[in-house]
Amino acid sequence: MPRAPRQVLVGVPHHIVLRGNNRRRLFSYPRDYLYFVRLMGSHLLNSAVGIHALCLMPNHVHLLLTPFHEMALGAFVKRVAQRYAQVRNKRYGTTGKLFEQRYYSKPMNSERHLAIATAYIDLNPVRAHLVEDGNDYRWSTHRIHSGLTCPAKALANLWSPSEWYRRLGVDPAAQAAAYRDWIADCRERDDWDEVRKKDPVSPRGGAPTRPNRSRAAG
Repeated sequence: MPRAPRQVLVGVPHHIVLRGNNRRRLFSYPRDYLYFVRLMGSHLLNSAVGIHALCLMPNHVHLLLTPFHEMALGAFVKRVAQRYAQVRNKRYGTTGKLFEQRYYSKPMNSERHLAIATAYIDLNPVRAHLVEDGNDYRWSTHRIHSGLTCPAKALANLWSPSEWYRRLGVDPAAQAAAYRDWIADCRERDDWDEVRKKDPVSPRGGAPTRPNRSRAAG
């Protein structure tokens, strides 16, 4: 039975997940993470996509990407994944598929969906018990969203704030402060059922334009 075509919405952020084939490790050393980041940067120059959040985990990758034309999303992911797989296999003398054949892709259909997915991506290392605090993880956008210096400059250069993030405050400091409140609230509740839903809606009816418990938690 043929697979259903991907839903790609131009101008809308999409949650992308690339997983190692059969749980295969993607990154073994810091140089592997850094190469993947630099590879994304080199392809980003010629790709019509924006990167709003990311997290590189040992055996999978989370991205929040906005395509600006219909073919941009698949082309960017394919170029980065194929080249990285070629280089890693050569570097470590391995063969076979590095990534699962079909990556996960879900368009964000509401501001709440986008807000929850952003927090989910940034908190992935905490939920996996790799770090106690998301700000301690080098290979995610947690520190950037929180208004802190990112130790991996190449990663910081990839980031462009989503429209949701921009609306959190009147300036970068206010946006970062509001995001820190939002991420703390999400971590406290640790409820991620809505991440993969088509269009999560707050029971209180409010999209988290200013993330706090009364407006966004539901």
